[in-house]
Amino acid sequence: MNNENIPQPDPSWDYYLTYHRLLKAKSQLNQLIKDISELESATTESDQSINEDLFDLTSLLDDTRIPVDEPPDES
Repeated sequence: MNNENIPQPDPSWDYYLTYHRLLKAKSQLNQLIKDISELESATTESDQSINEDLFDLTSLLDDTRIPVDEPPDES
């Protein structure tokens, strides 16, 4: 991934970790797209590899979610 055009945020920024996790997910997704584009045809092995990469990517994105406190119920 080319980070030359992407500004580097201040580590004290509230979204610093989220920002970097999203950049990592973007890099993984770009690599997966590149890998798939080079495949001539589907195989069981390539399907398994793609699924493993997708699992890793979705796990990373799930871990990137920001917990939000629910407002108190006023009833």
